[in-house]
Amino acid sequence: MGISMGSMRSLFRIRFMAWLTPLVCAMALAGEGVPATSAEFRAELVRQTVLDILSYTRWPNEPAELRLCITAPTEYAGALLTIRQQANGRLVGVHRYDAGDEALIQRCDVIYLGVLAQEQRLSLFERLRGHAILSISEQSDECIADAVFCLKAGQDRVRFKVNLDALARSGVRVHPAVLKLARADEGAQ
Repeated sequence: MGISMGSMRSLFRIRFMAWLTPLVCAMALAGEGVPATSAEFRAELVRQTVLDILSYTRWPNEPAELRLCITAPTEYAGALLTIRQQANGRLVGVHRYDAGDEALIQRCDVIYLGVLAQEQRLSLFERLRGHAILSISEQSDECIADAVFCLKAGQDRVRFKVNLDALARSGVRVHPAVLKLARADEGAQ
């Protein structure tokens, strides 16, 4: 009794797939093509949103290297700490400071703020008055008291609000297109 040609082809396909499947899986795991978890995806969205906001912001004295400072416990600090430069090539130095550290005022052009008690938040923003510093918060849903930008990371995109009073006090200018986008985001919610 012999093996038919059709059976030999089927056996060859099975052996080929048994050899090819682990190879393809190993290549996928080694490459950049591995799908990120939803938390990693949201972190990357926040990172990109922060970079986009920075690219549409101007300071009275444009720094050669933009200094982004992270303070308070934040959900997305890990992704922000990987920022090295903006799309236009300007270098970005990312540092972490305590909320009470005077370095926030002396060494920062942008402050990315996490969770802080209300009195600490008020104290920080009181110290920021008169300094050209952009503030971005990931934990201020209302966005009425302090930070210029308030982010809300969803599953598929990051929405943000703009506090126009805080923007006027900040000493920085933001392109009007970003303000329109924030209004459109508010309307879509």
